[in-house]
Amino acid sequence: MTLATAALFSLGAIAPAAADERDPNTDPAAQEIVVLGTREQHTDRTLSADPATERMSQSSRVLERDLLTAAGSYRLSDALELVSGVSNQNNRGGVMDNFAIRGFLGTPDGGGEYYVDGFLANRGMAPPRDPATTERIELLKGPMGALFGDADPGGRVNLVSKTPGTVATGSATLTYGSFNTKRAELDVNQPITATLAVRVVGAVEDSDGWRDFVTLKRRTLAPSVTWRPTAGVQLTYVGEITRFDTPFDRGMPAIAGDANALPRNRYFGEPSNGVTRFRNERHQLTGELALGGGWALNGGVAWRTGSLNGFSADQSRLVGGSLWRQRRQRDYTVDDLSARMELTGRIARHQLSVGLKGTVLDYREGLLRRNPSPVAPYAIDVFAPVYGGTALPLTPFTDNREKRWAATAYLQYLWEVTDRLTLSGAVRYDPYRQRIANNRTGAVGRAVDDPVNFRVGAQYRLDPRFALHANWGENFVLNSGTGRDGSGFAPETGKGYELGASARLPGVDLSASWFSIEKRNILTNDPVDPNFNAPVGRLRSHGIEFDGSAKLGRHWQLVANYAWTHARTLDRSFATDRVLDVPTHAGTVFLLGRFLDADGKGPSVSGGLAYVGDRIGAIDGSGLVLPGYVKAKAAAEYAFSRRVTVRLEADNLFDARYSMSSYSSLWVYPGAPRTVRGSVRIAY
Repeated sequence: MTLATAALFSLGAIAPAAADERDPNTDPAAQEIVVLGTREQHTDRTLSADPATERMSQSSRVLERDLLTAAGSYRLSDALELVSGVSNQNNRGGVMDNFAIRGFLGTPDGGGEYYVDGFLANRGMAPPRDPATTERIELLKGPMGALFGDADPGGRVNLVSKTPGTVATGSATLTYGSFNTKRAELDVNQPITATLAVRVVGAVEDSDGWRDFVTLKRRTLAPSVTWRPTAGVQLTYVGEITRFDTPFDRGMPAIAGDANALPRNRYFGEPSNGVTRFRNERHQLTGELALGGGWALNGGVAWRTGSLNGFSADQSRLVGGSLWRQRRQRDYTVDDLSARMELTGRIARHQLSVGLKGTVLDYREGLLRRNPSPVAPYAIDVFAPVYGGTALPLTPFTDNREKRWAATAYLQYLWEVTDRLTLSGAVRYDPYRQRIANNRTGAVGRAVDDPVNFRVGAQYRLDPRFALHANWGENFVLNSGTGRDGSGFAPETGKGYELGASARLPGVDLSASWFSIEKRNILTNDPVDPNFNAPVGRLRSHGIEFDGSAKLGRHWQLVANYAWTHARTLDRSFATDRVLDVPTHAGTVFLLGRFLDADGKGPSVSGGLAYVGDRIGAIDGSGLVLPGYVKAKAAAEYAFSRRVTVRLEADNLFDARYSMSSYSSLWVYPGAPRTVRGSVRIAY
């Protein structure tokens, strides 16, 4: 992992930019989302949450680059451990990031929705994120956690990319770790003129992997350009090209209800099927124009294309010790074009945002498969696997093409009624048209609607240190794909509220929130046939979350969180009312100590514990429970100067055996064993 040389953990409000760079729409006093880490450059409003969200979303958190590095955030799931209320979900054979926020799932095929630089980044599909490209992660929770008009009663994740700064910098990081993992990162920022700067981030990684035969090869290149031709005008281009190759890996089956019965390194696919290849490309152009008088225009366009191709042998049935497998071939493509424009401004105590957005999506799902049978089980022995099995020829299964045209018009209003009371409200209008064609049967499903959703919020300051907040909101999300009967799905809809309190004391930030949310038509695996998805009629979640950060003396800082989440399915067609992979109790503690002198020389140490409670591992009536676990991490680094730093880090320090997530009792994905990495970073 890249090592930050800046000071860590400025725990408190977002630091205001220099006066000549300050966003004309932003009152620094209103920036109240807690920032964990040190923000080293001005926030680009074309990529990030808006001032109203920062003011009203008190349960939200921002994770800066230096904290992500100190915590060893090698995967997106590592980073999200630092904020309460997030749980791991099915990773689709190891080829996607997936998580639930406050008990609400993403789709089994596409994962939980997340944004990159303010645009939805995994609509249809997207490969796992590479940590090298990310400057910070915004976890915007609750109805007020809006991002350019998009809000969810649970929360939104927005990853902000590294973009050019005004000072020439560069770094190279070389890492070697367990399982013959080799990684190199390069990050170069170069101003070209007083108004133009470029940045190039690249990463190359190869690993034998900790699962038998499950290698990893990924390449990422992320160029960006910022141009400020005149005062008040800024254009930013961000590109990203990703190549991600790994064997499709569904994990392992539970044995007699024990998710951890088999060796965690054992692979039950077929090595001869080779790797699944994920290709993804993104190009985005955003801009901001200051109009004067506290008003600005913010807009952009993003285009993303991707493909997923490969063969796999997926667990289908366990007969004694014989695991029958289903051979599959995947051929998925996505083409996603989005645009937005937002006008923001202030009039006295009133702040207004008016925006328009549009999306055109072309998504194709192609899947061939061959089911096992007693005559041709394509089986492998779970206790003594022998590879080299041959399946019968593949047959067509899924050949869907989805076309989606969606628009959004939204209005957001914030009123500072008094120095203590602030009110906020928003309305959103979403006309859409969705067409899903089944190319196998010729059936065509169409959906046309224009829902209107609202959200309102209030914050009351008891004094400069303590504040109370209350938020309520609605949302809707279009679902992709078709179910067991070949028909499409109705959109996901939801309503929820949040009540909370926050405290800002010297060196300490605390927040506590109570939430209650109900959604309809959330997709999960079909309890009748897990080869398909099915909508949950209703899913209700309520809970309590605590997040805290503190500076302990001159050298130590602490980040801690805890979540109690009671998530239940209110749908009798499911064998259990428990929600897949969502623990009732979870929490994290992370401690960092830095002992640098005035020249940036000296040691740093860090360590943390993450606790995840018991979770239901299947909704098929098997009653599978994934046991709770505690996972530790630790790191030590030494800066010989501001230019040269070495680091040694270990994840799962005590080699805990645990299940990270599950899709069914046959597809349980184990957690990684102890992983040690050493790295050296050279900067200029």
